[in-house]
Order: sequence, then C-alpha cells, then structure tokens
Amino acid sequence: MEQFRYEALDTQGKRIVKAEEARSRQELLLLIQARGQILLRWLDTEGKKGKQAQKARRSLSSKHLLQFTRDMSHLMKAELPMDRALSVIVESSTEKPIKEMVVYLKESIQGGSSLSEAMTSKSNDFSELYINMVRVGEMGGVLPLILEKLNRLLERSEEIKKFIISSSIYPIILLIVGILSLFIIMGYVVPKFASIFIELGQTIPFSTQVLISMSEFIQHWWWLIIGLITGFIVFMKQYVKTSQGKKQFDRWILKMPYLGEIMLEIQISRFCRTLGTLTQSGVPILKALSIVGAVLTNTVIKAASDYIYQQVREGKRISNLMKEKPVFPPMVVQMATLGEETGRIGEMLVSAADDLDQKTQEKIKAFLTMLEPLTILFMGLMIGMIVVSMLSTIFGINEVQF
Repeated sequence: MEQFRYEALDTQGKRIVKAEEARSRQELLLLIQARGQILLRWLDTEGKKGKQAQKARRSLSSKHLLQFTRDMSHLMKAELPMDRALSVIVESSTEKPIKEMVVYLKESIQGGSSLSEAMTSKSNDFSELYINMVRVGEMGGVLPLILEKLNRLLERSEEIKKFIISSSIYPIILLIVGILSLFIIMGYVVPKFASIFIELGQTIPFSTQVLISMSEFIQHWWWLIIGLITGFIVFMKQYVKTSQGKKQFDRWILKMPYLGEIMLEIQISRFCRTLGTLTQSGVPILKALSIVGAVLTNTVIKAASDYIYQQVREGKRISNLMKEKPVFPPMVVQMATLGEETGRIGEMLVSAADDLDQKTQEKIKAFLTMLEPLTILFMGLMIGMIVVSMLSTIFGINEVQF
C-alpha cells in the first residue's frame, strides 16, 4: 500500500486536502468518485518532485502541444486504441519534443497509469485545464470528443496569438527604425554641423543650441541612457513579479485608454471559453470555476473569478454574480443568463467568447492601422524639427570670412 495526497471537492463543494493509502492512484480515484467527491489534483506528485518540477522547463511549445492534440484527436476519432495512437504519432512526427513526450506518455500508460495521470507528472507542459478535461473524457468514455474540444480551444488561442504577432510586426519595425534614425542623426549628423558652426563663429540660435547640447549628451552619455532604460525594464520586471506590483500593474493596464479595453476583452474571452468548454465537456460547474482561475493572468479578472467560485458554492447564480462585477460586459452577462435559463450555459459562454474574440481582433486591427500613420507622423515631426533647426542656423549665415 502506498500513501497519496490529493485535493478534492466534497459533496458540499468545499475544498479538502487529505492523505490516504491505496494500491495505486487509479484505485484511490475510484474510491474518491464513489464518495461523490471530485478530484482536483494529486499533491503527492508535487511533493515528491518538489522544486525540480517547478523549475523544470517546458519541453512542448504551444505549437507542439497543438500538433500533439490535433494528431491525438484525429487518431482517437478513428477508434484506434490509446497505445496504438501514441505509436503512430511517434512514428510519424518529425518534431523531437513531441516524440519524446509521446514516448514518455506511452511508457507511463503501459506501466498502468491513465493518460491524465501521465500528464499530471508533466504539469509544465499540460495545464490543469488540459489534464482535467482529459480525465473527464477518460471517466465518461468520451475522450475523442474531449480531445476535439481541446483541439478547437488550442487552435483558437493560437489563431489569436498569430494574428496579434503578424499585425504588430510592421508597426514595431517602423518604430525601431525611426528611433534608430533619430539616434544616428543626433549622434553623428548634428555634431558635424555643430563643428562647422563653431569654426565659422556663427551665432547659434537657442533651438539649435539645445539640439547641439542634446547631441553632445547622447555622444558622451549614451551608455548611461542604455543603462537607465535597461535598469528600468529590469526593475519593472522584478516589481511585477511581486504580489503588490502585479496587482498595481494589472489595474493600470485595464485603465489604459483603448488598450485596457482590449486587454479586458481578451481576459473575459479566456474566462468564458475555458468555463464554457469545461462545462460542455461534463466538468461540474464548481470544479470548472476552480480551474478557470488558473488560466487567467490578470489579477483583477482572477479576483472576480474567485469571487464567483466562492459564491456559487453557496448556491448563487453565475449570471447574477457577473452583474456585481463591472469587468464583465453586459453582453456576456446576458449570454450567461440565457444559458442558465435554457440549461446550455457552456454553449452560450463559448458563443460569447467567439463574439469577444471577433471584436478584439477588429479593435487590434484598427489600433495598429492607426498606429502606423501616427508613428510616421511622430518620427517625421522629430526629424523635421531637427532639419528646420539646422537650416535656420545655416540661413542665418550672412558673411563668411576667408
């Protein structure tokens, strides 16, 4: 007999942490289910691997995870046995990280573990959301359907990520080139003109003198500028890692004009899609709400999600709780209300997430479209001011003594 520690939800929806003896985790899982409890996670795995598990790096990128999920979904829909499906992926995959992960999963399953148990020991690669959905699929005998839902969820996340990256490339390049151009002009071109003005003994206008002083500062103290910028970035990174810093940063992000609205919609969409997908997959609402908090990155939205979880345990409706939190748009609240009234809350939440994603993409596209001319205009004004300042001094030269 071996002792296992676990965290679960009892019949009243309260979290419990216990340690019990059993021959295997699978046997203890059946015992937990027989009591009407819902397993949240195994704690013994974390205890044994401790800090090594936390420090371990991910071996699967989001792209690799999506490819693995897509392959498993197709093969399981074709009614292949689990071990055969994993063998096919090992033989056909050209990605080394996927091959290594699938070999590990296959060996664990052949050793008596379930797929969800094997994934639990690789929590850096498989999220709590992923593992719990797979566990529900195994328990309900609907693993192919669950994998298909996971595939759609990951595909949607990857689509949004690719859209943001591809849409941001041109404005970012434009901004970098503009800033570098300013530094080259201030650090190389302006000093050349300044030396000519000094040799001619020409009276230099105030605006040009300021420009020359700035140029000299950049020439002599460029390392200080780079050091201050680097130091500020490092400081902000460390500050955001603290609990208080993270809360302040998240609140500040949501208050930003336009961008704050986009960030809010991204987080609410993630909340709706995750909760909707879990409930559609057969995960009990309380367990689904406990998992949702793990996929949210903004502490303000995460606090709202935790509040809903605590109040739903006491029998309150999700839609009524959403109304109490201003972070949830009225459309999402209405969709949740309709879902509760019709008994299709999962479907309604996923539909709300689709609508939010579409709006978010439109806003991001509009923002980046507006950013391009603004960046060009700003850089044009900066360079134009430098040119005008230089030309005003040149045109002010009346006589040159030879």
